Amino acid sequence: MTDMPKRKMPDVPWLTKEGYIDMSRVPIDGTLRDAAGPNRQRARDAIGVLGSCAHAGRTDAGMFLMGLLLSTADSDLERRADIVRALQSHATQPCATLLFGELRRVKSSNTTRTYLDEVIDALRRFPGEIVEDGFDDLAADTSFTPRMREKFRRAAGQTVDRRGDDEDDDW
Repeated sequence: MTDMPKRKMPDVPWLTKEGYIDMSRVPIDGTLRDAAGPNRQRARDAIGVLGSCAHAGRTDAGMFLMGLLLSTADSDLERRADIVRALQSHATQPCATLLFGELRRVKSSNTTRTYLDEVIDALRRFPGEIVEDGFDDLAADTSFTPRMREKFRRAAGQTVDRRGDDEDDDW
């Protein structure tokens, strides 16, 4: 067996010298188009990439996802849920405000329950100092059913403490 010549890594700014992808530097122009496009699978994949970029500190990706959520049809709960899952990496006060607004705006029903659970789960992954008051306000709001208010109370006690190590950040 002969030794293969070593190939030089391509000179692209989003690859580290070790060969890993640096999501904070990945170009996202085409990804933005795909995320808003009509092809469901390409949109889902693009939304996931944008969530990874937001996790890597790309505030532009998180802001785009917030706008995408606002512009997605209320009836497209599957795409809305994909966007919400991606937004859990964009743990900012404006994003929390948007997601709490979703909990107030979308009425709970058999059709929307899974979507609303995704919103609650995403907010649970935000730092407690950003979301605990919002969950407490919802838990005290008697316009929600007792079951929903209990979900909000439980979620308030399960928020992520970002001051220490976060087990979910291993990837």
